Amino acid sequence: MGALHYFYINAKDALIEEKIQSGQREIRELGILLEQELLSGTPSAKVIDHLQQSILNTDIQSEFVCMYNTGGIELCHPNPALVGMRIETGNSSFSKAGNTQSFRNLLQNGQPASGIRTFPENMNRSSEIVSVYPVKGTNWMLASHANIKALQTQLDHLYQRFLTGSLLITIVLIGSCFWLIRIIYRKHEKEINIKISDLNDEINNLSIINRQLEVKQKNIVDSTPSKEENTRKRLITYEKDKIITIDTTEIVYIALNENVVSVLTFQGKTYTLNSTLDDLMKELDNVIYYRANRQYIVNINAIESIWIYGRNQLHIETRLKSQEPIIISKNKVSEFKKWLDR
Repeated sequence: MGALHYFYINAKDALIEEKIQSGQREIRELGILLEQELLSGTPSAKVIDHLQQSILNTDIQSEFVCMYNTGGIELCHPNPALVGMRIETGNSSFSKAGNTQSFRNLLQNGQPASGIRTFPENMNRSSEIVSVYPVKGTNWMLASHANIKALQTQLDHLYQRFLTGSLLITIVLIGSCFWLIRIIYRKHEKEINIKISDLNDEINNLSIINRQLEVKQKNIVDSTPSKEENTRKRLITYEKDKIITIDTTEIVYIALNENVVSVLTFQGKTYTLNSTLDDLMKELDNVIYYRANRQYIVNINAIESIWIYGRNQLHIETRLKSQEPIIISKNKVSEFKKWLDR
């Protein structure tokens, strides 16, 4: 609104300046015609009569042209009743660039000028934009008048139309933005729904995996221990001069860390082994133990939960937490599911 008011003030000043210039052009051209008519030998009274007839009954409420003499007497006016009347000193004042004088004095000076003519309050007349032009060889002063109140009304009407147009444009822009945001939101909402659907599928798959894990753990507990000779039942390690045997059923996981193979038991004890993970996987029961990755072999009975990790990966969480996350890569997820389901 502040910007509109600024443009309104500038438009008002520009309109007043344009009226001053157009009024100057009009009376200057009219003055030249009167001068030419006098030079052609037409009597002064005839010239005045011609001008009176040309401006007779024109609209004095907005813009009009009249003619005075330097004595302040109306020689021509759109309203014939005003012809012959004298402009008194207190009739009105004329202002230009901060200088103010009576309009009567302006006429007496006989010089071209443009400015604002202001009337006393008791006359109840609107201020006017006035330009005067002397006709050469005479004491005539042509004058153009533009009613400031009429211009103000015209400008206010244009301002209201501009304001209405601006509001309509604003409404259209807001509506367009809302529509565009709605389209973007729907597209984003669709993408989110697809992601949610994919996530639900992953959760369902994970639930299936966990159920398979529970079933496999139960079957292992209920089944008869394997009697195959190549299946290790115990691992042997050393602690100083002491030989220690580790029952394979007590193993949580076997880990490779900085080229050292260690085993963690359900009792929370850690021992080092002299074997490699590859050799151990050949000797351990593949129904119970699974090579999760290059670093870990896990006991199915030690798996507490399985989580979705990143994209298409799984995170195995054991009852006793490992130092590093045990990750099933996306390339081994299918194999891991088969291992659980067999």
